Amino acid sequence: MKTTLFKLAITVSLMLSTQAQADQQTITAIENASMELNLTELVNIKESSNGYDRALANYRLGFNYSFLQQQDKGTAALNRATEQLTELVKINNQDNESWALLAQVYGLRIAYQPMSGIELGPKAINALTTAQKISPNNPRVLLFTGVSKYNTPAMFGGSKHQALIELSNAIEQYNNDQYSEYHWGFAEAYTWRGLTQLELGNKEAALADWAKAVEVSPNYSWAKNLLQKNT
Repeated sequence: MKTTLFKLAITVSLMLSTQAQADQQTITAIENASMELNLTELVNIKESSNGYDRALANYRLGFNYSFLQQQDKGTAALNRATEQLTELVKINNQDNESWALLAQVYGLRIAYQPMSGIELGPKAINALTTAQKISPNNPRVLLFTGVSKYNTPAMFGGSKHQALIELSNAIEQYNNDQYSEYHWGFAEAYTWRGLTQLELGNKEAALADWAKAVEVSPNYSWAKNLLQKNT
């Protein structure tokens, strides 16, 4: 009986571990659909995936719904992503990719509902700090650190200058990330750095970064729109 239970526990553990792993082909499909604002495709991918990939699809749905001002749908998608990522870091508390994405999900939830920052702000900081400790040079960890510095008010530790440093470091690290099995966010790093450059009064540098984002991902609608609005 004990042997049977032990084998069952091992089987379940292996199944959960497999589900938690990312699939680069699925991640690339999620990113392509997100960049094109193809919500139908994002939903289809979400329904057919699991683990990290499913959480990423929900995060991207939440991100895209924000552009379309569909707060209820965006909030629901982000809540699902939170639940999924929380479960993944329970399975493996050294899962830096899930910790980093969880921090970003919390940040986007705060953007949807600023008053939730009282509750979610410390959770976002904890998730990002954990990811930084596990893998400080991970490009997505650096990207989300930069985004956090960009969005956080100065009185609470935000800094556009520090955001610029973190985003530049992220871009540098992305050059060594293409075989990580979690390769996504490269064009987004250029886009956020462009926004930071614009805030700092460096319009030409901002335009160059957005152009680079489109070069990396030619169908990236966000970067294209920023170029059109600022030229």
